[in-house]
Amino acid sequence: MSEEKTNPKTLSRREFLRNAGIVVGTTTVGSAFFLTACGEEKEITKTVTTTAPGTTNTVTTTAPGTTGTVTATQTATETSYLCPLCEAQFTSLTALKTHFEQYHRGEGQIVIKSGYIEWDETKCVSCGRCMQACSTYHEGATSPKITAIKWFENKFFDGWDGEVPAYPFFCAQCTSPECYHACPLKDQALCIDEATGARYIVKEKCTGCGICEMACPLTPSRINMDTANRMAYKCDLCMGRPEGPTCVWVCDRQALKYVTKEERVL
Repeated sequence: MSEEKTNPKTLSRREFLRNAGIVVGTTTVGSAFFLTACGEEKEITKTVTTTAPGTTNTVTTTAPGTTGTVTATQTATETSYLCPLCEAQFTSLTALKTHFEQYHRGEGQIVIKSGYIEWDETKCVSCGRCMQACSTYHEGATSPKITAIKWFENKFFDGWDGEVPAYPFFCAQCTSPECYHACPLKDQALCIDEATGARYIVKEKCTGCGICEMACPLTPSRINMDTANRMAYKCDLCMGRPEGPTCVWVCDRQALKYVTKEERVL
């Protein structure tokens, strides 16, 4: 899907971070990009292939008196991360982010591509199974108050003529996530999973300050607040679940689709 580019100088910071962080196409695990204030993107991953010393194996063939010696070459692939400003090299994305925050704060952003959940309104019948599955999987109970999916009643619903009685709102897993950058405990309470790219909250570290909820550029905010336990929670794409997001798995209308970070095109 093509999108007309807008001069970032005419946008607010919130609009710019939401619209300018567009990353298209790469399959490198842990892919990360550097985004400057003018919208320029630069990939900061480098794949290095190393060759281990050859190993020699002796193989005896079935023909009488013939022996062949075969040398097998072993190779290993490593991914390293390069600082886009000073060319320092790191073995992990976490180490690069720490370096960047310490030495290059305010000079740009390191963004990580993520997957997301796509909702098809034409197939949805507002059954609520996605919401129920979400709260059951994550919290062990079924309740709209503890689901990461925002659920809103359609006050203007007067039939099934192209409308649904209720709408689910899913986290967009923004490429430049304002919730993540705004969190006072970034990479402790609000983190990014390098495998899926999911932006997720660590309950044990969250203080419930609510800054991430206010920073979300979407309406309604995709961050949920548990005021009783002073804790925020949001969609984490069910990271670690082999079958993928549970909401997609239970939707028998195929109204939901998990778009992986490799498939994501904005």
